[in-house]
Amino acid sequence: MQQLTIRDMQSGDEGFVATCSHVNESPEIDAAGISRLAWLREHHAEGVRTKVALLEGKPVGFAHLVPVELSPWGPLGHELAVLPCLFVKFDSQKEGAGAQLVQACEAEARAYPYKALVVHAYYREDDFWFMPARFFEHLGYSAVQRRGIEALLWKPFAPDPEPPQLLEPQFSFEAVPGKVVITLFWNAFCPTSSIEAQRVRKVVREFGDAAILREYQAEDHETFLTCQCARAIYINGNEIGWGYEAPEEGIRSAILAAMG
Repeated sequence: MQQLTIRDMQSGDEGFVATCSHVNESPEIDAAGISRLAWLREHHAEGVRTKVALLEGKPVGFAHLVPVELSPWGPLGHELAVLPCLFVKFDSQKEGAGAQLVQACEAEARAYPYKALVVHAYYREDDFWFMPARFFEHLGYSAVQRRGIEALLWKPFAPDPEPPQLLEPQFSFEAVPGKVVITLFWNAFCPTSSIEAQRVRKVVREFGDAAILREYQAEDHETFLTCQCARAIYINGNEIGWGYEAPEEGIRSAILAAMG
């Protein structure tokens, strides 16, 4: 059995965490990683923590712990901690790193103290790996709200926590005559969102004065509470998306289609 340890993120772990293990794989990923790391450092004094799993001394996974009031992914709530992202390398997922990372976040949340730890997870029947709800149920979490495949699960630590709420996007489109309007919601915490934002900006510049970019960052808390949108792209009020990072050609095609 290989030795598994959990620790708070150290300087030697930062590249692994910032890029979700994809260090030096592309300039896009590296740039997004810099944004994520800056966000983690900026909010450390406010309670943001990152736990890292090491197998035989090498990082294989991590989990973030974020006060709900700072979480750019949501949900809405008070006196709660959020675990917005749990990542374990595929070849290490049978070593127990995921469960131990969650337990480390729970211990931190109890000590703070928060009234509950919340996860935004997904009920899927395929092999979709990101935040699987059944995994968290196995660790003692229960669903408090569900919408389609997405759900909020939590583990209360106090007798009177206020249940969290899923975001309800409040996007309102304002047209500009003769222009294609691209509305971008993004956050620096998530590398996927950062990469998507980089691509949107690049493609929009290709269209010069024919396109207008309206950009909103979820880290602006007032904007976040008003719009309740962490990541999205709208072309003339119609949402486009691929799940993974929006491809440049897809963004370009959507803008061209809107031009008619």
